[in-house]
Amino acid sequence: NPVEALKGQVSGVDVMQNGGRPGQYPTVTIRGRRSINASNEPLYVVDGVPMTSGGGTIYDFNPQDIESMEILKDAAATAIYGSRGANGVILVTTKRGKTGRTVVSYDGYYGVTSPIKTIDFMMNGDQFADMKRESRRVDANGKTGRAAWDGTFQSDDIVFEDPAELESIALGRSQDYLNGSDDPTGLGLDVPFNGVLGKGWQTNHQVSVAGGSEKTQFNFSLGYFNEQGIISNQDYERVTGRLNLDHQISKIFKVGMSSFLSVSTQNWGSDATMGEAVNNNPLGMPYTLNDSQSEVTGLNFFPIVDGIRTNPYNELVDGAMIDQRDYTRIFSSFYLEANIVKGLKYKLLFGPDLRYRNQGVFQGSQTNSRRGAAPYAKEENISETGYTLENLFTYDTKFGDKHDLTLTFLQSIQKQNYSQHNTDVINLPYESAEWYNIGLGEISAYGSRLEERQLASFMGRINYGYAGKYLIQLTYRTDGSSVLAEGNKWASFPGVSVGWRMVDENFMSGTDNWLSELKLRASYGAVGNQSVDPYQTAGRLSASVYDWDGANAKGFRLNEIPNPDLGWEISKTIDFGVDFGFLDGRLSGTFDYYTTETSDLLLRRFLPITSGYDYILQNVGSTETKGVELGVNAAIIDTQNGFKWNLDFNLSHYSEAITALALTDEVTGEPLDDEGNQWFIGQPIRVFYDYQKIGIWQANEADLATQVDGAYPGEIKVADVAGPRDANGQKTGPDGKISGEDRVVLGSDVPDVFGGINNRFEFKGFDLSIFMYFRLGHMIDSRLSSDQATMQGRYNNINVDYWTIDNPTNDYPRPNINQERPQKFETLRYQDGSYWKLRNVTLGYNFPSTIAEKLKMSSLRIYATAQNPWFSAKYNTYDPENAGSIGTGDVPSSKLYMLGLNFQF
Repeated sequence: NPVEALKGQVSGVDVMQNGGRPGQYPTVTIRGRRSINASNEPLYVVDGVPMTSGGGTIYDFNPQDIESMEILKDAAATAIYGSRGANGVILVTTKRGKTGRTVVSYDGYYGVTSPIKTIDFMMNGDQFADMKRESRRVDANGKTGRAAWDGTFQSDDIVFEDPAELESIALGRSQDYLNGSDDPTGLGLDVPFNGVLGKGWQTNHQVSVAGGSEKTQFNFSLGYFNEQGIISNQDYERVTGRLNLDHQISKIFKVGMSSFLSVSTQNWGSDATMGEAVNNNPLGMPYTLNDSQSEVTGLNFFPIVDGIRTNPYNELVDGAMIDQRDYTRIFSSFYLEANIVKGLKYKLLFGPDLRYRNQGVFQGSQTNSRRGAAPYAKEENISETGYTLENLFTYDTKFGDKHDLTLTFLQSIQKQNYSQHNTDVINLPYESAEWYNIGLGEISAYGSRLEERQLASFMGRINYGYAGKYLIQLTYRTDGSSVLAEGNKWASFPGVSVGWRMVDENFMSGTDNWLSELKLRASYGAVGNQSVDPYQTAGRLSASVYDWDGANAKGFRLNEIPNPDLGWEISKTIDFGVDFGFLDGRLSGTFDYYTTETSDLLLRRFLPITSGYDYILQNVGSTETKGVELGVNAAIIDTQNGFKWNLDFNLSHYSEAITALALTDEVTGEPLDDEGNQWFIGQPIRVFYDYQKIGIWQANEADLATQVDGAYPGEIKVADVAGPRDANGQKTGPDGKISGEDRVVLGSDVPDVFGGINNRFEFKGFDLSIFMYFRLGHMIDSRLSSDQATMQGRYNNINVDYWTIDNPTNDYPRPNINQERPQKFETLRYQDGSYWKLRNVTLGYNFPSTIAEKLKMSSLRIYATAQNPWFSAKYNTYDPENAGSIGTGDVPSSKLYMLGLNFQF
């Protein structure tokens, strides 16, 4: 993914991986979040054309086609893009041809992948058996449950009701559904599947031809990428083609194009594979045997008779579970430039953006989704089409010896269409039909929808510079959005930035020998956000079924409460910065401080259930984001014998806070918290609001546990921090009782700092780069730590230090058969998410030109790369970037070791 190249490389840009499926793209935020409900996604502009089909579709592009990526962060810089740049702008420039000889280039690599970390964190058979025995202690009355914390064990024939469990205990058999077992049958037999996580691979090949004459330049490329995931039925394949042309028709006119085509297929796999692998009882038997128990004949759909957990290997059977997503993407830009008179230029830019997705889903009878029912199939088609049309006038002039003036005027329109339709069927007569003949089945669901949105914009900009030392830019932009209410569709956004190159002042003379750059910058700008679904102001209808004289009757009702006053969400940013350089640029960098205030949030105001609606979308509330950014580049060593060491370092810190919400105090007018949504004044947009775990109730605290929380020894102990609220609605101090008032803000997902360190070495043709990425001081919601710790002995459990009468730990609570989850189990989720990750290590060698020329090449390079080979985190995880729950379908990220080759001729 081209965006992954930004991770840790640019201050203020936070890139977080969403999972390890091939083709899965990350989440990108620039300078934190501003909006609670509206989008915080940056705008991507490719060769001057804004993408209309969403930032996630940047995955369609081939990274080898990209010449450079530039980040616009402050509001004055993004103001020229208006509402589309409300969350920052990523400018992508693709490679173009140059005048001169034709150059043919090849770039390719092949690598193997595996889980970024192998963790034996689930219980094996013996550990699970011990936990199950503990969970079934009985008290003096012969009953299991909370009161049996110091009771007696039952015999194994009572504890283990399933014959497969007793057989596994007798044979010493244990299933590791994630990583595979040494002898999963206990009989030394070959098995069809042994662990859902395995080895994958990745390969990429790119051929490009570039060159041109004085009048015409071209760049043509073809690319092929293929990745087999670490789960066997997950993969991603992409073929790309690009043609960039520039032609000088005459002294006045120039035309050009950037045309891109991508065709890709993503096999998503089953969301149940990982969940069933971590939750299945390790004492189960996933295979069927012949009568003599000498050969495996198939798979047991239910490894134990419980009937809740299905065999994860069934999800991997060829053709049993398919989720295939086919994408076709056409993204182009066409331009015409005209030199009207001296200094005055006109540019017409037209950019169509077309993306088509076809999804076919098939779920066979023996899959977790169907559980023996007749097969299910679905076909869904999505069309995302749009275009951008811009007229740009630029006037450059100089007067006197020191005055530079540039005037710019832009008129732009953008239109997007999103259409979707799907058909779902069941009871297919045979499974080989998959979704290709859905007419054979019975329709279970169908639907379609259309969304259209338009944006019209006008922008004027003045750039003035005096003697190259004093710089000022003034921007004024007006946008009109079709998704907002009548009377509120249009808004204007000003921007101003100033710069002062102090290093050029006379009073700085004499500093040339150590100071090479010193520039002060300041900017202010306002931008708008209108990233909400269309028709929020119209009040759409939805179908509803009513009882009509004992029979179902179809009717209609309002889907949402229309808001005729919905308008723009506005963000205003002030930025102060300094650019510096020392020792002829050997040490250089930038420092920025910024603050952003966002008002009139496009916020879902939730309503009482008695209203008949969940929420109404309104312009209410405000947020504030503040931060500092530091970027440093240093040429540490540059010797005459060719040894070089360069260091790039960047560090970012930001804080975000909600400053107002929908409700205010009737007396004081102060903004009030929204506790139900976990939105709190003065706190970040996403916080973790819950009880604070302080340990486990111990045996000598039995009476106190009952008195304070109705708890028993071995159960989670939480802090008593607040009593009933006073007359002003404020929480009072501890009252000796645990209630909902004792929940507190434990932390947030906003890091204290994040950034990257890149060391680059060169010596006589060899080059080595070592890139480290870090994210420190944030909290994560690790559902693995709670959802895979149910402690009741029905599902497998992460291997934890749990409380027993003989092991009075304060880590995890006592196992208990009579609970689905432990009391206050949510408190187990919250973990320190800090980590360091070795993101990339590359060792390359550029062959001498004499060797390359003998091979009829102009350059030749080989390299070896390790991606994500190591990380350090404070909690046990596959990948600290993907802190979700693998129990609900998340796939671990992978590490990649590859060999590559580049050459030109």
